[in-house]
Amino acid sequence: MMVRKSLRLSIPVLALIGTLLISCAPRRAVRYTLSPLPQASSLAVIVDSPNNIKNIVLMQFLKSGYRVKAFNATDFYTLSDVYDLKDFKRISYYSGSDNSLISMEKSFNNIYKLHIYNFELNKADTLDEIRNKFNVQYLVLLDLKNWEQVSWGRAIDLRSQELVWVENYPTKYGDSVEKVVAHMIDSMSKR
Repeated sequence: MMVRKSLRLSIPVLALIGTLLISCAPRRAVRYTLSPLPQASSLAVIVDSPNNIKNIVLMQFLKSGYRVKAFNATDFYTLSDVYDLKDFKRISYYSGSDNSLISMEKSFNNIYKLHIYNFELNKADTLDEIRNKFNVQYLVLLDLKNWEQVSWGRAIDLRSQELVWVENYPTKYGDSVEKVVAHMIDSMSKR
């Protein structure tokens, strides 16, 4: 009887411990550098954030001695490249009450997905175009998160199209945007 009661208590405890270990695993800091990005390198930075945050990120790269090129993902497409109006009826969504707003939102999401799908199909061409059109050696991708989440970054050498730097950085409570970006820059500039 005592063994059964102990077993009943230990199963939930083991499940709780397992859940905690699994939930903490993605917050682990990981970093790999194939080759550091030398200062004075020409690079384009893509960060999915509002413009005021983008400016802080770009400023940190400029302060660190990198030559940052003016670059937006929208430099590579026009609205006619993203969707064809004859296909618009397939991607819209109908709802009885407020169909125009929901339809617009669903259409935007589907247009975005179509663009991402096409980007994946043409990734090599897009990377070559970035390198040649903007005379950029590296493409840096950043995703900055609030504390208790993981910010990440990647750098691609556009000459070889190799991934040369990757990092997951668990953002801490006291971290500012400047501190996280400075950490990422320091990380990518050394082995």
